[in-house]
Amino acid sequence: MGLLDSLKRAFAGPSSMPASGAPVTTASKLEPEEIRVPEVTAAELIAERRNGAAPMLLDCRENYERRQGYIPGSTHIVMREIPSRLAELDRAADIVVVCAHGNRSYSVAGYLIENGFRARSLRGGTAGWLAQGGEISRG
Repeated sequence: MGLLDSLKRAFAGPSSMPASGAPVTTASKLEPEEIRVPEVTAAELIAERRNGAAPMLLDCRENYERRQGYIPGSTHIVMREIPSRLAELDRAADIVVVCAHGNRSYSVAGYLIENGFRARSLRGGTAGWLAQGGEISRG
């Protein structure tokens, strides 16, 4: 959003005086809009993969968590390293961000969206993936 848009929001619409005599002003919204992060369930992602869709899976968990088990074919970049490693990600890809339970992945997907990527969060993370019968590799 540009400076002009910010000023328009801050001074949106003229005040008016209704019949009651109380002034009415248009509220301004100075805070940036909250980004809505799309989520996908494990069952939906499993079905997508069975039907030939190949979203990029980005595992943002810590190294020790990854060693406990990961979704085959996922790319591993620890959450704290993502800002410095954006160039490694394909901006044209459909990215599904994965963590243990879905909280970190939601934040990372939001960050990616803010930076021009198409991203979703795996709701329930690897725990939900396992509960739905998703395949896990170890090592």
